Formats: sequence, C-alpha cells, structure tokens
Amino acid sequence: MTKHRWKTKSAIIHASIANASQEVYAAVVEQLFEARGPDAAASLLAGSLRLPDPHPDVIATVARWLDPQTDDYIKLVVVGRRSGKRMTKRVNDTTLAKAVTEYRQALGNKRGDLKIAVADTAKHYDVSEATVRKAMRSFNGGAPPSEAFNPRDFFKK
Repeated sequence: MTKHRWKTKSAIIHASIANASQEVYAAVVEQLFEARGPDAAASLLAGSLRLPDPHPDVIATVARWLDPQTDDYIKLVVVGRRSGKRMTKRVNDTTLAKAVTEYRQALGNKRGDLKIAVADTAKHYDVSEATVRKAMRSFNGGAPPSEAFNPRDFFKK
C-alpha cells in the first residue's frame, strides 16, 4: 500500500516586493492552518516568538491578529491541559509549601511546629489545612528560606 500525500486546499502565495512582509507571513500561517491544522500553526507561531530575536514582522502580525478591532483577528480559546496539574495549581502549591517551610524554620523546627505552621498558613491563605498538607506532599524543593525571617511578622501586611 502506498502512502498518499496530503493535498493542500489553499491557493499559491504570489508575493512580490510590493506586498508587506506581514501580509506574506499571515498568508503562510493561514495556509499552514488549512493544510495541517491549528496545532501546526500554533507551533509555528510559538516557535517564531520564542526565538532570541524574533523578526519584527512576526511580532506585528501576531499583535494584529490578537487585536479584535481588525478584520482578520484570531479568536483565542483557552483550553486546559489534558493531564496533570495546571500552572496556577503548581504556583499555589509552591507558595503554600514555601510559607510553611519558612514559618516552621522560624519557629525553630521543634516538635509541633509543623502543625502550627500548617494551621497558620491555612488560616492566612484562606484554604483548608488538608490543602496545605497536600501542597507540602507535592512540593519538590525550591528556594531556601530567607535568613532574616521573624515569625511574628510573617502574616502582617
């Protein structure tokens, strides 16, 4: 059985010096979207923007697409990860775990300090103690606690 090549459904791009490079780049991405789908177009855009020095026309094209006032804007749809924790959850877990670690070390790491640190952190961040304990279990390290840390000033604003 032979493999068949995918046929593109887009027209050929006829670019000349008269065309703006932003328009040519937009046409290339549109053709890629038609031929390979949204994932390929998103990968191209992300790869172009991640370069150390992205081309100004790429940035201008993406900015034009993100502006809903223009005729050819892209509608963004935020979709969460299929598996694993979301970034917000990771950041919150890290914050809770660091707060408990610093607070416990400031108290002196004596017996019972973990329970006090968990309770005070949960009260401060308005979450349950179980949430704080879960964050402690899933935390894999982080920055060392600051040297000048006073537990009495920990939750003051």
